[in-house]
This record gives sequence, C-alpha cells and structure tokens, in this order.
Amino acid sequence: MIYKQEVIDFYNARTNYDNDATFNRAIALFDYATPFPGQWVLDVATGTGNIAIKAAKIVGTSGSVIGIDIATELLKITQQKIQAENLSNIQLIEVDAEAYQPESNDFDAIYCSYAIVLFPNIPKVLENWYRFLKSGGFI
Repeated sequence: MIYKQEVIDFYNARTNYDNDATFNRAIALFDYATPFPGQWVLDVATGTGNIAIKAAKIVGTSGSVIGIDIATELLKITQQKIQAENLSNIQLIEVDAEAYQPESNDFDAIYCSYAIVLFPNIPKVLENWYRFLKSGGFI
C-alpha cells in the first residue's frame, strides 16, 4: 500500500503536467484503436481526462465513457474539463484500477495511455480488463 500511496501523492502533486505533448501522445491511441458512436469505453488512470473526453465526443450521447483514477486532484481537473465541454456521457470514479469492478462487463474499448507501467502485476490487470470487455472489444 505504501507504493500506491506514493503514486497517489505524486500524481496529486502533478496536476499541471497536461500540455500539448502529453495530450498529443495520449490521443495518438485513437490512431490505432478508435471507438465508434454508441460504444461504451473505460479509460483507466484517466488522469486529466484527455482520452475520456476525446472518447466521449466520438461515442456521442448514445455511448458512455467511464474514467477511473486513484488521484483525486487529477479527477477534479478532469471534471472541470468535462463541464467546460458540456459533456454528459462521462462518469468519473475515484478508485484503484486494480480494485475496480464494473457493474457489468460491457465495455467495447478499454484505454490506458500512460499508467500501465505503474501496476505491480500487469498480467493480472490485463486479465481483469479482458473480463470487462464485450466479445470483440479491445484494449
């Protein structure tokens, strides 16, 4: 738990890391795997919400995005961005991604732009994420 608290403290203190370079690297994921209108998307370690917000615009009001993160301060920034964009199809949840259990396993896409390297047991995390996907979904 000490490691996780260090991660929380680090990212809660780095609320100004969002810039053009980090934004462009994050949304470059959509060059490889783009959701479609109406789909359900999970953004793990959403941070300042770049992936979640872009996905919400793509999936539209017939789709939905859930952004999860362990860092409260980053979620506050994401919430401000969501309000500024007037998006209603994003839900933010403060939760440890390793402990997250969705209400249903219906995601079409799961994204994680930077944080995969922070998980102590990456194979276990990926195994869980695959369970959250619909048939044909992608990570």
